[in-house]
Amino acid sequence: MNNSVLVVDDEVLMREVLVRWLRAAGYSTTDTHDATTALELVATEEPCVVLVDIEMPGRDGLWLVERLREQFPSVAIVLATARETIPPAVSMQDGVVDYLVKPFELDRVVDAVKRAVEWHEAAVTRAPRPAAASDTLDEWLRGRRPRSQGQ
Repeated sequence: MNNSVLVVDDEVLMREVLVRWLRAAGYSTTDTHDATTALELVATEEPCVVLVDIEMPGRDGLWLVERLREQFPSVAIVLATARETIPPAVSMQDGVVDYLVKPFELDRVVDAVKRAVEWHEAAVTRAPRPAAASDTLDEWLRGRRPRSQGQ
């Protein structure tokens, strides 16, 4: 099973925290600070999940999502943002499995990546894909904040 995750965030501390959490949860990780390098790493490292911050200088996370969909359709994407909203057209694209709002909670990050790995495995084997966080995402896009797990 491929359980590799590429973490893409321009904030060094955020990348370090995410990498530490994911490695502790048993995932292998690679990380980078920009979208262009991330696209190159996906081609060479072949991660099953890309956890990408939307807002970065230069080419942003939305640019990367578009390229990943075109070039690597079986790679699962988890979006990260400091804002409460994600552009609806991007968030509903095939392959965007979940979203995370900063500041993150460890359990939420690990759960999102776990779902993304499952989505990737289904995409690779052409099996029916596990449900993404679509119900929660739909609520969020309609202006309602999703309930946290356990509430």
